Amino acid sequence: MKHYDVIIIGAGPAGSMTAYSCAKAGLQTLLVDKARFPRDKPCGGAVSVRSLKALQLVGLKVPEAVIEQKIHGLQFMGPELKPFEYRSKHLLAYTVKRSKFDDYLAKQAVLAGAQFEHECALIGLEQSQHHVRCQTKKGQFIGRLVIGADGATSIVGRSIGVRKTMPAREIGVAIEVDTPIHETLWNQGPDPSNIVLWLLNIPYGYFWMFPRKQSLSFGVGGMAGELGNLPNLLRGLVRMFCEQFEMPTLRLQNIRGHQLPVFRTPLPLSSNRVLLVGDAAGFIDTFSGQGICYALEGGQICARAVIEIIKYNRPLSEATLDYQTRIAQRFGKELRFSWTIAKLVHSHQYGGFRMARFMRWPGALLFDLARGKTDYYRMKRNPLRLIYKLFVSELRTRLMSNS
Repeated sequence: MKHYDVIIIGAGPAGSMTAYSCAKAGLQTLLVDKARFPRDKPCGGAVSVRSLKALQLVGLKVPEAVIEQKIHGLQFMGPELKPFEYRSKHLLAYTVKRSKFDDYLAKQAVLAGAQFEHECALIGLEQSQHHVRCQTKKGQFIGRLVIGADGATSIVGRSIGVRKTMPAREIGVAIEVDTPIHETLWNQGPDPSNIVLWLLNIPYGYFWMFPRKQSLSFGVGGMAGELGNLPNLLRGLVRMFCEQFEMPTLRLQNIRGHQLPVFRTPLPLSSNRVLLVGDAAGFIDTFSGQGICYALEGGQICARAVIEIIKYNRPLSEATLDYQTRIAQRFGKELRFSWTIAKLVHSHQYGGFRMARFMRWPGALLFDLARGKTDYYRMKRNPLRLIYKLFVSELRTRLMSNS
């Protein structure tokens, strides 16, 4: 039975980033996932500029073969049913298929020296003073540390008592469908460099369209305890979408769903020799549903803690405490404040969208958020500076449009 320095459960962006960073540092690293890779995952698949910067920090770059579309614009619509658009010369995001994107990251971990076992579902784990024993469908593996990166319903989190059954008010749900379209529809349909986001009285959620090379990703999500029949809601919204863009009605097949963690208070991120990262740790923006950038940044911070423990013999309790502190400093306060942003936006949709249609500064703010130039917590911490910047942006835009 082989022993490892670290075993990572779950090969999504958080798990693969942790595995890549640990293997690159010379640790004996095992990455396992219950699915066979490449595997599909229900997700719109928007990789923001902030996510790209997190990859660049460790020397990685999304290959052109993985990129579906390059996004430079956002189309919004609120309850008044009057769409409007923001555009930028700067890149906002890439759209990707998660099957290709996640497979790319897992392969980078392998190239860095990690061992990857897919179709290797975790059954349970047992901690002792010096190691953790993982029982999987492929047998037992022993690691000095285990990282739970196994999603919103984390088996690892439940095994160590950190994750318990969540009430409906703390569960986000989303459904998504990838619908092929003929290339001629790009000429009469939506701009392939635009993401479409509609907030139409969906409790703490929205409808989206993310363009891909030969298909459109449609989805809708919100709080589980406040939503009705999601598939019927999605079908109705897609019909509205097709009518707006004067497209033939699209048939939706293979609608898939997934849970999103929505934690209003931070979770413990470790217990003895087990650490949590990504969705398993609640690293998700409650307002936007964005999780990839936090998965990548969190994976790097988690790997740093692992390397300090294994390679430099830092005391376990000290390193895991620092892990929690570093996460809080990097984006913990931001994620907690995202719940406040969600409540504010969804409570004042009519006034907010009327203002957003006639002023350009909300677009500048959204692009700054996506590019990592600001975040929710910095907005809260320094509102006067934010208002000043937005005023200057609005004034500049109006002067340019009048010249």
